[in-house]
Amino acid sequence: MPQIIFADPDWFFWAYEKGALAKNGVPQREANEIYRKATSINIPAKEGTDKVAEYVIHPTTKNFGGFEIVPRSRPQHQGGSTTLRMDVIDLSVPRRIAQYDKWGSGRIIELMKHHLFGSESHRMTKKRCEDFFDDDSHFDLS
Repeated sequence: MPQIIFADPDWFFWAYEKGALAKNGVPQREANEIYRKATSINIPAKEGTDKVAEYVIHPTTKNFGGFEIVPRSRPQHQGGSTTLRMDVIDLSVPRRIAQYDKWGSGRIIELMKHHLFGSESHRMTKKRCEDFFDDDSHFDLS
């Protein structure tokens, strides 16, 4: 399951919403845990204290446009793009903005890998995916 998040988060969130994971033999408890973690990734400590994830909605397409980690004190983005801020990295944001956005779901993974691992092209092997999701310190589970 963790590999699915890194490979195709749009599909995972669609399948979770539609109950397709349970129909394909994934225990509901496991699906719920992965969903909860994928929507509550801590902002890395290396980014500094009191930071938020600022998600951008593309002004023309109205789809996910990207996100960056910014100081909470910085004024929200001004201009043609709508933004929203969260205390966590939430991989479901592209799907919440548009019901089908493969580009956006791929882009959020690239940006997450940039912020967490230092490179958008960081290779996520099965072991790396599982290790990431097995370490509760990566998530805001409160």
